[in-house]
Amino acid sequence: MAKNNSKITVLDPIGQPSGIFGRRLNVDSPMFAIHDPENQPRDTAEALGKRKMAPRLDSLEGKTVYLVNTGFAGSKEFMEELQDWFTQNRPAIKTELRHKKTSMFTDEPELWKEIKENGDGVVFGVGG
Repeated sequence: MAKNNSKITVLDPIGQPSGIFGRRLNVDSPMFAIHDPENQPRDTAEALGKRKMAPRLDSLEGKTVYLVNTGFAGSKEFMEELQDWFTQNRPAIKTELRHKKTSMFTDEPELWKEIKENGDGVVFGVGG
């Protein structure tokens, strides 16, 4: 609980509220259902259709890898350290550090377009 007695909503990895920091949820509350794994959305291979991971590159040498700070706590510092590591240890791999302008849960079409046009790979930083 914050010093001013305000409560903070905690989001799970898919952006749904998973609790209120500072107190337990009442099991009779309508919010409780989101804690039940049976009520979480699930995708099957059929439902995902053409949404598959990109093929793995044979090598990153001579390639451009985008490092994207998504806004999670610690992501900015992690991405900066990762970029420094590439610079010192793998100088043949070009890195481009970008910071999402919006929240971690919103679409950013201009950034995705830039990455698709100019990048060979991407690392999304989630921090922690």
